[in-house]
Amino acid sequence: MGHYEEILAALVDADVDFIVGGGVACVLHGVERVTMDVDIAVATDQANFAKFLSVMEKLRLKPRVPIDPQSLLDPEVMDHIIHEKQALVFSFLDPDLPTRQVDMFLRSDLSHQSMAKHVETVEFHGKKLKLVSKRKLLDIKLAIDPPRAKDQVDIEFLRKNV
Repeated sequence: MGHYEEILAALVDADVDFIVGGGVACVLHGVERVTMDVDIAVATDQANFAKFLSVMEKLRLKPRVPIDPQSLLDPEVMDHIIHEKQALVFSFLDPDLPTRQVDMFLRSDLSHQSMAKHVETVEFHGKKLKLVSKRKLLDIKLAIDPPRAKDQVDIEFLRKNV
């Protein structure tokens, strides 16, 4: 089982409410490319976020920056991180294997609440997994300026398969 499969299975097993985006969503939709990090939108109600943080701890994934992730539930802290630090995601990584990483979306347009309107459910190791729809992924990828080579690959696939 690869890193992203291990991470997604742990989140599903813990009943965390999340939506997969980014490269892993593209791969699960059929794009043939390698991706390392897991990009997700997490529902930020207190109970769900506690389950999410518990999974991060169980997987030994630590915040990349010295900020208590619990503080992300504070709108002022979130606003500061997004606007002052120009952060799009809050990253959790394995200190011994930095390619084993989860990026939690921070911006409101990529939030769980926003993405929930654009979800497709797929079967993943016998469990239901929510992915950002191909159409929404295409819109997100088209908004990247400038697009990276991997974004161009994703865009080409998604345009043909939406």
